[in-house]
Amino acid sequence: MSFADLAVLAIHDVKNRLAAMAARAEARGDRDTLRDALEAAGELSRLLVCYKFDAGLLRPDIDAHCPAELVDDVLAEVRSLSGLELVADSSLAPQSWYYDESLVRMVLANAVHNALRFARRRIVVSAWQDGDWLAFQVSDDGPGYPPEMLADPAPSAPLSAEGVGLGLHLARSVVRLHENHGLTGSLSLANGPGAVLVLRLPR
Repeated sequence: MSFADLAVLAIHDVKNRLAAMAARAEARGDRDTLRDALEAAGELSRLLVCYKFDAGLLRPDIDAHCPAELVDDVLAEVRSLSGLELVADSSLAPQSWYYDESLVRMVLANAVHNALRFARRRIVVSAWQDGDWLAFQVSDDGPGYPPEMLADPAPSAPLSAEGVGLGLHLARSVVRLHENHGLTGSLSLANGPGAVLVLRLPR
């Protein structure tokens, strides 16, 4: 067994332990420990997906899904972690769209967890159709992205030491897996005035 295989097994084991820790923290009403355990488990999941993508082992499971349900689910998963106002806005979303729900969910969840760390009062997750594109957006009312993150949006931008970079690497990988009729998904970051992440997936 190679070192990479051992690392994958170790990641799965630690993820299971963190999930058990999160369950105990939720039962105790320990919001801080619950949030830390879920964020750590999410980071390991993102690391595993990035490894599979870079190794050419990741194959997207594209199928029809409801964007509005995904938005609601992503916010439902974090409502117990914060007293912030969490808003779902999917009134302009199509009834269904073709994408890998597991991967897109991971990207949105990571963006929401980052927003939980910096938002002052409010986080909004939106979905809408723009012609041949489905857009998901996560925005908050925090200080916004640092200038260096906005200056280099290229897929080859280095990962940051804070963990945000791993989430961006995952997001870039996910959008590149969504291709149809010559169109490829895209990721954009902006400040408006808080942090705004937009994920666009082709029809």
